[in-house]
Amino acid sequence: MKNKKYLVLAAFTLVIMLGACELKTGPYPETEPTSSEATGVPGVQRDETAVPAAGEDLEYEEIIAGDEGMYGEHGFTEQPGDYWIPIILPDISEAEQKEKYCTMTAQESEDYFIERIEEAVELSDELEAYILDWYYNDAEALIPEGLLPQSIDNEKTHSWTLLRPEEVDPQDQWFYFPARQEPALDGFSTLYQLNAATHVTYLRIIFIAPFGSQLLVEGDFPHARFMDYQITEPFTPQFPVAANTGVMEIPIVDVDIEPDAGHVNPFRLGEDRNAQDRHYHLAFDLAYGNPVELNPVLQDKHFRAPGNTRVGGPFSSTGSRGDGSIVPSFLWLRYYAPDKDADGQMDPLAGVPLPKVLLQLKSGETFWIQPDATLAIERQLTTAPGVETSPHDPPEFLDSSTGWYKMFGHWLMFAEGRGIISTYLHPNLEDMVKKNINNTYRCFFNQGVDAPPPGNFTLSATDMPYNNYLSRPHWLGENMVYAMTGRLPTTPKTRDGELTMESAQARYWSICHTGDGPENPDPGAAAYHKLGYGCLMDDEITVDEENDYIIVYSRPEDRPSNARPECGVTWQDFGPDSTQGFILRWMNVYPDHYMEEYAPTDDNIPWATGDWAQEAYDKSLVGENTPGSMGPYHPILHYLTPVEFEALGCPIAPDDVPEW
Repeated sequence: MKNKKYLVLAAFTLVIMLGACELKTGPYPETEPTSSEATGVPGVQRDETAVPAAGEDLEYEEIIAGDEGMYGEHGFTEQPGDYWIPIILPDISEAEQKEKYCTMTAQESEDYFIERIEEAVELSDELEAYILDWYYNDAEALIPEGLLPQSIDNEKTHSWTLLRPEEVDPQDQWFYFPARQEPALDGFSTLYQLNAATHVTYLRIIFIAPFGSQLLVEGDFPHARFMDYQITEPFTPQFPVAANTGVMEIPIVDVDIEPDAGHVNPFRLGEDRNAQDRHYHLAFDLAYGNPVELNPVLQDKHFRAPGNTRVGGPFSSTGSRGDGSIVPSFLWLRYYAPDKDADGQMDPLAGVPLPKVLLQLKSGETFWIQPDATLAIERQLTTAPGVETSPHDPPEFLDSSTGWYKMFGHWLMFAEGRGIISTYLHPNLEDMVKKNINNTYRCFFNQGVDAPPPGNFTLSATDMPYNNYLSRPHWLGENMVYAMTGRLPTTPKTRDGELTMESAQARYWSICHTGDGPENPDPGAAAYHKLGYGCLMDDEITVDEENDYIIVYSRPEDRPSNARPECGVTWQDFGPDSTQGFILRWMNVYPDHYMEEYAPTDDNIPWATGDWAQEAYDKSLVGENTPGSMGPYHPILHYLTPVEFEALGCPIAPDDVPEW
């Protein structure tokens, strides 16, 4: 088996997490691991007595490095930085970010924000002037070198070229992670990165434009369970965004989109899902300002608002992570669970052409600016084979009592994952670590429980706002299986050409697992990141009359003989990587696909009490391996041998599966 270092607590890196800052805990004493008795892992001992020592000022990574021996080949990968994301960020350390940005006075912060806006307005004015010169005076279509900053015009996105509407080809505009067959079917030979779920097509456009212009979209509603658009927030240095970190994008969900006259929106209850006339038009105003004030959709806790217009940004301010640089904006389009064709296969584009996107100045000129994003797209869509790692039973900090962690932002979940390891081994540092995580999150991104809106929203950039995400790491030992039991919410049936969308307790539900891959052969490249080893969605899971399920994960050679649908069991290949993160997606689209009582919403699992780093953290909500706020819908984990599972016979009821 190939030795490889693994990022611990992979599940804490959710939905397209690409790099996080190293956290600084402040002073603490050095400890020397001497024994495995307390942890069950060779070479590591918990430090039950240590207290912070005054005057010491060590980086957070140093304590992690000191604990790395507990993982053997399941250790830490290097941070991927900006390698995989479609923008380039300056090389600024976390310590430098703190020194520069976390020590500003209120007046210095205000001056900084004003300077960034003035810089963006100047860029916008120069860009608009050149567009008009091209439009009316035959200036070169290729935007000249020097007009755009290097943070926009670089090796990942360069040769920005102006196009007339008739020259625009949607095939050149969009790139996407496709919905696809399960990776086990081809031996895990082609795995996509970044937690891309197998039942979802993630489409993306990279763009820039002047302030005051509009981004116009024309397309057809897909044949799918769900779709939404999300655009980078209006330009606001107060709430920086750098790819997958920072505040959430601005959404418009399928049911809120008005179809063209005489056409049908198939996502609305009772409408014809198979209608031929299913066209729509959208408009995104491109502006700067507070995203909440400019977007009524962010003023509704369910992210619902009528009308086909939202307000986004023509580029974004990266804050401390990008040292204030201006980078391109993004438009996302997601198709969840495309309908199956006659052969039972999913069309990644859900049976409709790619939408066409144009830009329009406030004076009416319509155009597009197409970058050469070859390198950015190649890296985003890179695939890698799975890698086999040696079996490893769960360490003590992931014992039978550990439940799930709700996601409250990508960066936060990553930082907390490492913090949980650190404080498990050094319990007396817990308050310090948690305080540091919250302070850093607030400083770098203006996000936190007490931040002003939208900084107090529980989502971050690239999250899909109609999903609630739960995560948990899983380590699979030799000749062992995981069983998961619980109750599925009801969901609408859509993938076999059903005529109408019906109401249900959720729009969509899935459970996915991700790990890492082989060493990257590209010299200087980042390690492969969050490879998707498999997913199960709601209509693929065997349930009983109560909608209760049993899901079993194992290596093929350890599959119990009764882990099959006839016995009431859904089985999935765990994959060759023995250390993976599991991600549960529960999608709510209020009010037709929504469960008020048990869904893992912010009402039921609030940030202030549902997040590990908060002072009032209540583990009983979802963090224990027993039903909490989710009641019977809480996924319970069981860990046993194939022989023990086979002894349950056939058929099996969820209550028959023994406790871990």
